[in-house]
Amino acid sequence: MKKDDLNVLFDHIDAHEKSSVEFQTVWRKAHRSKWKTRLFQSARYNVALLLIFFIMTPLIGYYAINQHTTAGSGQSGAGPTQMFNLSGKVYNFPNQIVIKGTSNLPEGTVLVVEHVKRNGKTLISHDTFKTDKEGTFQYTTDRLERDQEYILDVKLYPHKQSPQVKKVLGKRGEHLNTFTEKDIGFHYEVDGKQYNGIRMLGLVNKIEDTAQLVGSEFLMGYEEFISSH
Repeated sequence: MKKDDLNVLFDHIDAHEKSSVEFQTVWRKAHRSKWKTRLFQSARYNVALLLIFFIMTPLIGYYAINQHTTAGSGQSGAGPTQMFNLSGKVYNFPNQIVIKGTSNLPEGTVLVVEHVKRNGKTLISHDTFKTDKEGTFQYTTDRLERDQEYILDVKLYPHKQSPQVKKVLGKRGEHLNTFTEKDIGFHYEVDGKQYNGIRMLGLVNKIEDTAQLVGSEFLMGYEEFISSH
């Protein structure tokens, strides 16, 4: 083979190898770039998963604990923990009788008042009034005869209350078992069902002189009223 032909052959080989090397270099660079991109994307994905894990784990634990606590408290009952109290006075005016008092009963609690003769048996009149948002109450009625004594019998019947009040007192007054005054509670029956209620009585004194100062009597539980009057 002639020298010129060998030179041409070597030039061809060199050119071919150079092209091959350049191709491999470009291919490796391109794939190295893709590999780096995939590695970076994978790293970002893993970091995101770790962040989600570290953030969500405490939240899930907190939710699980609180859900368990809520469920436990729901099973233990929803009765109120406060002691119920109700107190008041009967004010004797020459022409009117006023009941005025305070309580921690819910707003809108219905109280029934019966105007009874002194013998405690003869019913004269029957009426209702309600507590306001502070739990206070006031009721006014006409005096019948000034020279006679009467009894005002104030009662709280759970079955006569609104749904909102029943949520606090209980549908049958089952939450009305804690009082600051022990003897103001009483039991009654409606349609074969037992209920717990509140009962307080006050005396309407007779007035012999129209110039007499306004007198007052405390509302009190049945046993205390009977023993003191």
